[in-house]
Amino acid sequence: MKRKRHVLSLWLGLTVGLFWAGLVLAWLAPGGDDEARTNSFILLVFVLAAVFTLAVLAVVRIAVLSPARRLAVDLGAVAHGDQRHSIDVGRYSALPSLAEAANGLALKLGAARTEMSLAVARATAVTETEKARLAAILNDLHEGVVVCNWQHQVVLYNQIALGLLRVAGEMGLGRPLFGLVAREPVLHILDVLTHRPESGPDSAPFVTGTIDGRSLLQGRMSLIRTQSQSQITGYVVTFNDVTESISALARRDAMLRQVIESLNGPVGRLGDPSGDPAAAAREIGAALDRVKDDYRRLLTGWWPMSDIHSADLFDYVIRRLDNSGLKVNMTGLPVWLHGDSHTLVLALEALLKGVAAGTGAAEFDLGVEADGRHGWICLTWVGGRVGDDSLIAWQKVEISRALGGMTVRDVMRHHTREDLVEEQVDGRVTLRIALSLGREGQDRAEDALKLPPRPEFFDFNLLSQAPAGDLGQAGLRSLTYVVFDTETTGLKPTQGDQVVSLAAVRVVNGRILTGETFNRVVNPGRPIPAESVKFHGITDEMVEGKPPLTVVLPQFKAYAADAVLIAHNAAFDLKFIRMREAECGVVFDNRVLDTMLLSAYVDGTPENQSLDAIAERYGITVTDRHTALGDSLVTAAILLRLIDGLEAKGITTLDQAMTTLDMTMELHNRGLAFN
Repeated sequence: MKRKRHVLSLWLGLTVGLFWAGLVLAWLAPGGDDEARTNSFILLVFVLAAVFTLAVLAVVRIAVLSPARRLAVDLGAVAHGDQRHSIDVGRYSALPSLAEAANGLALKLGAARTEMSLAVARATAVTETEKARLAAILNDLHEGVVVCNWQHQVVLYNQIALGLLRVAGEMGLGRPLFGLVAREPVLHILDVLTHRPESGPDSAPFVTGTIDGRSLLQGRMSLIRTQSQSQITGYVVTFNDVTESISALARRDAMLRQVIESLNGPVGRLGDPSGDPAAAAREIGAALDRVKDDYRRLLTGWWPMSDIHSADLFDYVIRRLDNSGLKVNMTGLPVWLHGDSHTLVLALEALLKGVAAGTGAAEFDLGVEADGRHGWICLTWVGGRVGDDSLIAWQKVEISRALGGMTVRDVMRHHTREDLVEEQVDGRVTLRIALSLGREGQDRAEDALKLPPRPEFFDFNLLSQAPAGDLGQAGLRSLTYVVFDTETTGLKPTQGDQVVSLAAVRVVNGRILTGETFNRVVNPGRPIPAESVKFHGITDEMVEGKPPLTVVLPQFKAYAADAVLIAHNAAFDLKFIRMREAECGVVFDNRVLDTMLLSAYVDGTPENQSLDAIAERYGITVTDRHTALGDSLVTAAILLRLIDGLEAKGITTLDQAMTTLDMTMELHNRGLAFN
């Protein structure tokens, strides 16, 4: 700006100098008469007046109009931003009074906005507390809970539902339920409930499966009605995974059929005088042995179990024996076991009391050993061995009437097919009980089953969402957006540059769902240049073993579904994606908006539309810059500010935004530059 002022001053000085020089030369010109000098003087005045006028206009444009335009952009950013409450008066030294007045208004707006935010925060404190309680209750439930609106979009879900259903597809707020479970059973039970008589039940059970056919789910549906009960706005579904239960029932039925078929022949031959009773008896015995083995496998397959730390298990046992007169010492290194901790504690307590009563021992050691296949619980005491009859008797002890008379033996059969093993070494006797090893603490969980730490579980505003219609006529604020970004090996996709990272975040009902992000590192199949590594930090070692774009791009399409795609300088990212569509077997025919073009329109200037500059204008904190996910999150925050600006200019629908900015053609033309 200072340089421009120096140039203008020089220009004006030269103009004035030329004026006086021309005047003197015209007046002193030899041989000229007064009339010639007068005409020359008038012509010179007109020429210099024109030059002077142009100089003044240039001064006005540079010193007044340009700062005023920048001031308008800054004021627009203050008006639509949530964090920026002032402008830099020092940038407008040519318009100090106007800048100070504008800054005063901006500060007052910021103060009013802060006061309003505090009032809203106080007013919603109780609501937030109730929401937190609801989230806690939902996560403590042992059933998957999903709430849908009348368009079958997910409005609420809990962690159990996320674990049950996300393996079948992308779970998230605003996503269709039928991308996760089979459609027909849900629609059928919904039809039954909506047409039931007034005296009929408010809920009904049904069975469905995940869309990939891997799991069978038992569900129960209830309708959601308005307070007056006059309108249905959605429905609640609870899910349980009954795949294993159904499988266990099928195995039980198969076992019963096997018993009947195996015994039918030899039992019939027992009554045949010409038959061999001993051979028939052997066949019956062998059949019963097979049935016994199958029964044991069946028991260990369906009993509800979870991973438990052996130290915690033994601590429960020791605390239950506090007043029994027995001393139990926990020994050895703990390991993770897999079982039903409640029945295991009861069985160990019964065994300890049985051994104490049968041998007179009053002090025991409890430890565990792992042999790669089993985790052996070791119950050790000083004394002599016990007989088989005593071992059998101790295992027949009932551990709890509440569990249907279950015995120690029953507990062992639920957990393993191994029998009690008795060992004696140097006067110490040990009973060894086999259990399966647990998975917890061994870092063996599959990546696909790891759940996000902070998913957005509910958005009840979706219940009142209008029926789905033409996407173009939907309000900008009500649309579902997928804001994405790529990092690449370079800037020339037609010359072999490839994607090395693809990330996105969903925006639903004006909320950035940070718990429903998409973030993949991609193997580009070529070396990453050092100059690109300096930009995004992704090295050849980091992409080694990562999936190629042919795997990642279909995943991203499933994540994006039919949402509106958003990117900053979208033509660049779309060029890399659309060049690989055919190879990856997907088509991205989604509507696309570019925050760079939106910002130029909203701010009224094409100057400095970089992501950093726009974020600074709107007071948005930039973190993890030049990472695909970090840039996606910043772009999503900018999008919400730009929607405010578009609405202020009367643009409220997607079609209006696409048409006013000629978005499709502009993106096409810009894409031609990336070759």
